[in-house]
Amino acid sequence: MTPDIQIRGAAQNYLRHLDLDLPSGKIIALMGPSGSGKSTLAFETLFAESRRRFLDCLAPRARQLLAQPEKPAFDSITGLPPALCLEQNIPAGHTRTLLGTLTETLDYLRILYAAIGVPHDPDTGAQLTKLSPDEISGQLDALPEGTRLTLLAPLPPGFGSDLESDILDFRKQGYLRIRLRGEILDLEDIAPGTDTANAELVIDRIVVRPGILSRLADSLQTALRISPDEVRAIVQEPGAAEETRTYYTRYRNNETGFTLPDLSPKSFSYHSPAGACPECQGSGTIQQNGKETLCPACGGYRLNATARAVTIDFAARILNLPAFCALTIDDNIALLPQAAIPEALSAPARQIIDELSKRLHCLQSLGLGYLSLARPVSTLSGGEIQRARLAGQLGGGLSGVLYILDEPTIGLHPQDTEKLISALQQLRDKGNTILVVEHDPQLLAIADHIVEMGPGSGPEGGAVLAQGSYAHILQDPSSPSGAWLSGRKTLPAGQPLDLASCTWATLRDAHAHNLRHIDFTFPLGALCCLSGPSGSGKSTLIEDCLIPAIREGNLENGSTITRTIVIDQQPLGLSPRSTPATATGLLDVLRPLYASLPLSKQRGYTAARFSTNTRGGRCERCGGTGLLEVDMHFLADVYAECDACHGQRYNRETLEVTWRGKSIAQVLALSVAEALEFFRPIPAARNILQCLHDIGLGYLTLDRSATTLSGGEAQRIKLATHLAKASPKSGKRLGTGEHILFILDEPSTGLHFHETALLLQALHSLRQAGHSILCIEHHTGILKAADYLIDLGPGAGADGGTIVAQGTPAELIARGEQGIAAWLGSMPES
Repeated sequence: MTPDIQIRGAAQNYLRHLDLDLPSGKIIALMGPSGSGKSTLAFETLFAESRRRFLDCLAPRARQLLAQPEKPAFDSITGLPPALCLEQNIPAGHTRTLLGTLTETLDYLRILYAAIGVPHDPDTGAQLTKLSPDEISGQLDALPEGTRLTLLAPLPPGFGSDLESDILDFRKQGYLRIRLRGEILDLEDIAPGTDTANAELVIDRIVVRPGILSRLADSLQTALRISPDEVRAIVQEPGAAEETRTYYTRYRNNETGFTLPDLSPKSFSYHSPAGACPECQGSGTIQQNGKETLCPACGGYRLNATARAVTIDFAARILNLPAFCALTIDDNIALLPQAAIPEALSAPARQIIDELSKRLHCLQSLGLGYLSLARPVSTLSGGEIQRARLAGQLGGGLSGVLYILDEPTIGLHPQDTEKLISALQQLRDKGNTILVVEHDPQLLAIADHIVEMGPGSGPEGGAVLAQGSYAHILQDPSSPSGAWLSGRKTLPAGQPLDLASCTWATLRDAHAHNLRHIDFTFPLGALCCLSGPSGSGKSTLIEDCLIPAIREGNLENGSTITRTIVIDQQPLGLSPRSTPATATGLLDVLRPLYASLPLSKQRGYTAARFSTNTRGGRCERCGGTGLLEVDMHFLADVYAECDACHGQRYNRETLEVTWRGKSIAQVLALSVAEALEFFRPIPAARNILQCLHDIGLGYLTLDRSATTLSGGEAQRIKLATHLAKASPKSGKRLGTGEHILFILDEPSTGLHFHETALLLQALHSLRQAGHSILCIEHHTGILKAADYLIDLGPGAGADGGTIVAQGTPAELIARGEQGIAAWLGSMPES
C-alpha cells in the first residue's frame, strides 16, 4: 500500500509551519480564500520539492549544467511521489504549439501518414508510385518461363573519375561486365578515356524458371546496395525482342520524372526542414506591410507542398494531414477506423490507430470533441489547456504519480464538469493521487479528502481550518466554506430589478462559426449572464458578433450605450514590470508624490525617476523587474531574485527618497490592505486601493508581477480599476449620464465563496450606477443572482449555437427547461 504524503513544518511564504497528512491514491481538494496558501502548499512546496528531488537523481555532470532550485521551507516531507503539474498556461516561446502537439496526437498522425500515406506530385497531383524489393523480384519471377534477364545497377555520376581504380574495385568484388551506351563490355576491355556517363554494372544474368525467386531476390539486393533508388533489367521474353525495364524504389512520377525521398515523421513536422514550409519556416504566417498574414505558399498549414500532397483515404474522404487536423476531434474519431491500410502494413498501422484513437477519445470524454487538433493553443482558454493536458495523461497510463491541478473547472458548464470529474476518477483509479486547488461545489462533492485553508489571505492565512470528507466539511463549525456549501450562507441578491421597465437590446441573425442565425436579446441596465457548455458559441456571440455590432451601430436599441468595456482574463502585461500598481494607475499617483518630496527636488528627480520602465531610477541589472531569468536547459526556466537590487526594482539613489519613512519600493511591497491604511491621506490612492480591497484583492502585494497573476486576479484588477473611476471620490469619474456596457468573461474564476459575494456586490454597484453588465459565467450562485439569463447549447461545436433557454433565474427554475435550469434548481447558491 502506498504511504500517505506526510508534511511536517511547512513554512514556505505565509504557511504557518503546517503539519498535514494527505491520503495517497485519492482525490484531494485544497480550498480557501485567495492568498490563503493553497498554491504555496501545492505548487511552491510539494511540486517544487518533487522537482528538486528529481534533479538530485541526475548524474553529477548533468546537475552541473543546471541551476539548483532552493529547497522549499519545511522540516520534512515523506511519501512524496513524482509530481506532475498540469497548468493552465503555455510557457513563453510556445506560440507555434497546436492542440495536436500539446496532446502528442500529432506525433502519432505523423507516423501514420509516413507509414500509409499516399504521396502525389505536388505540381500535377498525379499519384506517385514505388516498388519494394519483394515486389520487384515478384514481378520478374512472374515473367514467362525461359525469359532471359540481365540485372543492371546504374552507377553514380562520379564513376570513371578514376577509371582504373574503379574497375579494379569492381573486379575485386567479382563483377565482370558493364553496359555503356547500350553495349555490354568486359570491364578489362574499357580503355582509358572512355566516356562512362550513364554506365550500368551487370549484376547477374538469369533465365526465369521455377525456383529462381531466391536468386532473383539476392541479386536484386546486391543491385540496390549499389543503386538504392532504381534498378534496371534487360528483359527478353521467348520469341520477343529485348527491352530495358526500370524499377524504382523511390516515389516517382514516371511522366515528369519527379521523385520523392522516403517519407518519415519528420516529413510532416513543421519544426523540421524536411516538412516545414520554406516560405514561412513552419509558422503559417508571414509579415507583410507590418502585419501578420497567412503564408501564401502554404495557406497557413505550415507544411511544405510535398507534405501537403500526401493523403489517406478515409472511406472516400481523401485527406492530407492539415485537412484531417482541421476537422473536429469528433470527426477524427469517426474517420480513423475507416483509413485505407495496405495489407502488408495492417498490424503496425492498426497499433498506431488504436493508440491515436485512445488519446482522441480522452479529449472527447473531457468535452473537447468540438476542438480541432490544428487549433493554436494560444487561442484556448486556461480550462481547455488544462483539460487537454489531462487528456494526455489519461492516454499515457502512468500510475503512482501526484497530479497537481489549478482550478481545473475554470470555464466549465456543470455538464462539462461532470466529464472532468469522470476523468479525474479514472486517473485516481489507476493508482495516482490527484491534488486540485478548487472551489467548485460539484468537484468538492466528489473529493475523497478536502483541506480548507485560511482564515484570511497573506499573513492572515497559511493555516489549516478544517479537513476531512465533504460530508464532514458541511457540518464542521470551524469550516467557513461548510456554511456556504450547506446553504447556511448565500450570495447577496441585490436590489430587485423590474425588467419590464428596461430597454431591451437585440442582435439580429448572429451566425458566425457555429451560431445558427440566432436573435440575441438582453435587458440594458441589468446584470445579465450568458451560459452554456464549452464550445457552444458564447465567446463567438460576444467577440465576433455583439462587439462588432455595437461598434458599427447595428445593435437594436443599443444607441443608449455610450461605451463598451471588455474586462477579460488576458494578462495585465507580458513583462514582470507590469504589476497591480501599474495596471490600476496607482503608480501614476505615487510617482508625482515621490517626485514632490524635498530630497527629490534637491536632486532634480522627476516623476520618471520612479518608473521601472525608463532608465535613471530603476535597477539596470534586472531592468526594473526585480528578477533574473535562470536557464534550466531541458526544464522550464525559473526566476531568481536580482542580486543587485534584491528584488526592489530601483537603484540605491532612488530608494533614498522616502515618504512617511518608506521608499517607493517599500510601499510597493505592501499588500493592498496594508497600503490602504498607509495611503489614507492621499484620496486618489485611497480610492484605487479601496476598490481593490472591496473586490477581495486585499492580500495582493502592489509589486506582484503580472506574469504570476491568475486570469481571475487579472480580471478583478481590471474591474477594480473601472470601479475606482466610477467612484464619486475619483478624479477620473465616469461621465455623468454615461451608460457603459461592461462585458466580463468568467469573473468568478478562482474565487472563494466569500470573494464571490464581494464580486457580486461590485457588479450590483455598477448596475445601481446605471450601467449594464453582461457576463459569460457558469457559477450557479452568480447565475441565480443575475437579473436575466441566456443559455446557449445544447452541446458544443456543431451541436451548439442555439439559445436553449432564457429568462429570469426564477422563471427558468420554475419552467424546468433544459440546459442550465436543471443545474440551478439542484445546486446550492454558493
